[in-house]
Amino acid sequence: MLEYIQLQQTAKTEDLTAKCAGCLKESKITSYCFKCKGFLCEQCSTIHLTLNLMKEHKGSNLSLKEIREQKLTMDKLASLTETPRCQSNVDKPAEVCCGTCQNIPVCLVCAQFGDHKAHDSQEVDVVAEKERSWIGATMVTLEECSDNANQLPVRKEKLKRKLSEDSSAAMKKQESQPTKLSEKIGRRLKNNKESLRRNKEGIDDLEKQEVAELEQGRQKEIEAATEKINYKFDKLIGERRAKSQDLRKVQETLHDERGGKINKGTTLVDRAYKELDCSDQQGNTHGAKLKKISNEADTRKMRYDIDDRSMTSSTLATKNNRTGAHRTVISKSSDSLIRESKKDFPEFESMGQIEAGDLDTTVGGIVRITGEPESVVDIEGVETKGWDVKHMKSTDDGSIVITGNVDNEHTHITVIDRDGKLISTDQINQRKSDDGNIHPRCFPHSPYRVVTTCMDGNIGIYNTQTRSHIRKHMSDIVGVQYDHTLVFSVATDQINRNVYVAGNSRYVFVLDDKLNYRYKLQRPQGSSVSFDMVIHDDNLIVCDYKSKKAYIVTREGPETKQVCELPKPDHMGGDWTPGRVCTDSNDFIYIIWGGVISGQRRCLLTQYSPHGHHLLITKYVEDVVFGIDTVLTDGSEKLLLVAEKGKLYTYGLDIKT
Repeated sequence: MLEYIQLQQTAKTEDLTAKCAGCLKESKITSYCFKCKGFLCEQCSTIHLTLNLMKEHKGSNLSLKEIREQKLTMDKLASLTETPRCQSNVDKPAEVCCGTCQNIPVCLVCAQFGDHKAHDSQEVDVVAEKERSWIGATMVTLEECSDNANQLPVRKEKLKRKLSEDSSAAMKKQESQPTKLSEKIGRRLKNNKESLRRNKEGIDDLEKQEVAELEQGRQKEIEAATEKINYKFDKLIGERRAKSQDLRKVQETLHDERGGKINKGTTLVDRAYKELDCSDQQGNTHGAKLKKISNEADTRKMRYDIDDRSMTSSTLATKNNRTGAHRTVISKSSDSLIRESKKDFPEFESMGQIEAGDLDTTVGGIVRITGEPESVVDIEGVETKGWDVKHMKSTDDGSIVITGNVDNEHTHITVIDRDGKLISTDQINQRKSDDGNIHPRCFPHSPYRVVTTCMDGNIGIYNTQTRSHIRKHMSDIVGVQYDHTLVFSVATDQINRNVYVAGNSRYVFVLDDKLNYRYKLQRPQGSSVSFDMVIHDDNLIVCDYKSKKAYIVTREGPETKQVCELPKPDHMGGDWTPGRVCTDSNDFIYIIWGGVISGQRRCLLTQYSPHGHHLLITKYVEDVVFGIDTVLTDGSEKLLLVAEKGKLYTYGLDIKT
């Protein structure tokens, strides 16, 4: 195959000079000898064809002229070439080709008995025919590639000429571009100048119009203001004249009222002295307050007499020809006297009440809260783990259940004893609410069980002995229309086996003790966020976070009704919000109020009468409290407070006979 291609390439060049295989000289070659495997000059080629010694070369000589005239075929080439020999026995002609060994030509002996025994063999003619077919197809492809290669110089020249022409055209176009661009820019500048001129004229006209309108409007405003001032001045003059005419009557009335106020203050002082039943230190404190109030009353009476005489003299001296200065003096004096006459002594009213912190032991009703906690203990494992406490309730067996946050996605339910020792604890995965918190809480359900809630709408029952926890979502209980209902508080009626659930909905949902829906109650107007609540006889005590009020409502019928609002503590000037509530075995009510005083979170513990009408005790608590409940221990009742950072406070509740 390679010989065929080489001969074709050589024959294309006429007068080819090469080394002759016969005479070994550089001369013009005319033929190719397949026996000699080389080109021959004309003289050596004649010797090959005529000399008897070269008769074996006669049939293997090929003229290059035949190749140029395209008379050489594959069959012709095959007849000129020497019959292939066996690779192993070179003196024997190859009769078959071994397909296993890449078509190596071998004799029959090697194919049947030698190294190629049991190999895949084919006859030489068959293999040759296949090779010729493949070579023929390949030659056609090579010839096409050769033609394409020969055309490359022509195509290259055409492309070069086209690039030159395109480059010339582009250069001409580029040379003419600045002129056209300059003309276009000139036209645009001219149009822009004309547009700016028209806009400036329009702006000038608008400015003139606006200035005229502003001046006209300002003039109207000045006229209206002047008229209004004149009207107010005339009205003020009339009022001052009327007040001057009534001044003498007011002075006489002030004498009578002042005397009544002083008499009333004296009466209240006497009553306050009688009602004070406290320690000597407290008596001294209140005595000092009473003395201060008495001195203030005498001072105000003396000031009134002086101002009275001064104002009367000034009024009579003017003889009804009073100037603006006189009116101002009289007005200030009379206004001051009127305010002083209306001012009472609120300290008298509160002398009979004992403020938080005034006494070590505070007494209210028939139940007394010990002044200092009986014990303050750290809840085991809470502060050391970085947890917090958000709610607390006691169970019938005397254990205490607290709930709080572990991290942003987990809460804990922890059971402890009264000494804060850990009994058990479990962590729960929870979804945060919109404000980024979880707000876990717990409420008594039955012996050894509490109801757990989170603001994400989950509610469950936790068994403190088996530590099993069954949870449901409020939308699965009351319907998908309440899918976004948040759960803030729960109250349990263990007698009727009802669970009252309140959140950000206008309804209080009533469930059975297995958290199945029963019915709903509509809350009173204005009630929005029940932060905590508890059953109280046939009513509910509700701590409303948004309105910052605590009240008692009914729980019968389709709509709850407000029975009463519990008095709000007025301590240290704080705007207090009710947070947690519980009752004791004598139906006295206890509420934790929270507020911010001087930038610090503060808490108050309050005690109310069983009907909620009277605020009996107000105590300041040193810690931020998130849970309150009572527990029976050794036959006596204790009041428990739990702080956010894991401290448990225990107060005694003594019955006063």
